[in-house]
Amino acid sequence: MLPTFAILTLYVTSGVRAALEDDGIPTGHMEPFGGHRQADVLIEETEVIPDPWTFWEKYVKPETPLILRGAARKSPALDLWTEEYLDKHYGSLEVRLEGKLEATSRIPVGSEGLGRDTLGSFLKHYHRTDSYIVSQLPEPMYRDVTVLSCMSCGNMGGRIVEVDLWMSSGDSQSVLHKDAFNQINCLMNGTKRWKFVDSKYEPYIHKTYEPDREIGGRSDINVNQVDLLRFPNITKIHYSDYTLYAGDCLFLPKGYYHQVDSFDTMNVAVSMLFSRIQTFEDNGCDRENQRNIPLNEMEVLWSWPGHGIMTMGNMDVWNLKANYVKKAEYYGLATKEMFLEQYLLLFPDRVSDDYINSLLKAWDVIDPEDKGQLTVDEVLALDTATLVEHALQSDLADPSNTLEFEYSYIDARDIRLLYRSEISPFPYNIL
Repeated sequence: MLPTFAILTLYVTSGVRAALEDDGIPTGHMEPFGGHRQADVLIEETEVIPDPWTFWEKYVKPETPLILRGAARKSPALDLWTEEYLDKHYGSLEVRLEGKLEATSRIPVGSEGLGRDTLGSFLKHYHRTDSYIVSQLPEPMYRDVTVLSCMSCGNMGGRIVEVDLWMSSGDSQSVLHKDAFNQINCLMNGTKRWKFVDSKYEPYIHKTYEPDREIGGRSDINVNQVDLLRFPNITKIHYSDYTLYAGDCLFLPKGYYHQVDSFDTMNVAVSMLFSRIQTFEDNGCDRENQRNIPLNEMEVLWSWPGHGIMTMGNMDVWNLKANYVKKAEYYGLATKEMFLEQYLLLFPDRVSDDYINSLLKAWDVIDPEDKGQLTVDEVLALDTATLVEHALQSDLADPSNTLEFEYSYIDARDIRLLYRSEISPFPYNIL
């Protein structure tokens, strides 16, 4: 048996070797994220979908991921969504585009403009371009997708915020980031490699600055080549590394960091985002009859028909209502002045006469009698349709959700400079 000092020496020196190369450069420097250490955080995997009560208590409430192997096998999309089927049945529907490499790719141009294409047009060229669908799932496609029984009832199934579609020809890559909502992500085709980082390591991810109002977030690192001299705290992060295959689903809790690489020639996933609920209400849940439910039989807060302005990333109006209730309870009333102050403080970059007028219209939606104040009971009585109309007035549409995206993405001054450079020999200044 080795003496104690020898064991300690072996432990310490092996630990140093794990962190530093012989030349003092950290292990994993300029390697893909994860090169600094082996993945050593286990995530539970199961082939049995848990009941809603277990799903809440073991995974959603404690914010613990879960891999559900084969859980999407009964979803029609798994077999139906070939290129031919999608083109025939949904080819005219519009989708939102991003570049395959989230951190470095340019926004692709589709048949409908910058960052916008039809599904049929996308299918014709996506194997040869840098285009990647990151879009709300058009509502007509809901019929091919099922909601897993673990979240198809109660206030998990009743508070689906939006449903998103992810599609590429493989070779796509995300940054290291977290999302605002809980989600179940199901892979219909291809394979994806997921690296997960618990939110407790957030102090070490070198997070990109975002205003306090944002509840998502991302790391500044280049996930292909992590500069550990510039971002040394990455070496303190322990992580998980799992591959998902067609038919697998994943529960990813809000705030859990992840980085995803997609493979194969056709990679398709559907993600269902649901609210940041604080308690589980099991109304409508039946212990004796738990079943997957077609998505087109469920209510989705921000559904989208497949044409026009998207609502991807819009606010959770149920949480918004809870915020108004807290204010009304604390102050005795929720007032127009409080509402205006809250939004103008949250969005100082938006302050303008037009935005203030939009906020006043938003208040009128929830206070049609123009009393200038709401009691707790009046806030509690606001229904979802009213809150949606209120949110549409108070929360400006993200430019990437509109057909006018290019006008926000490309600065008019750059166009003038380009035009001037092209006509510089011309003797007249026409701009």
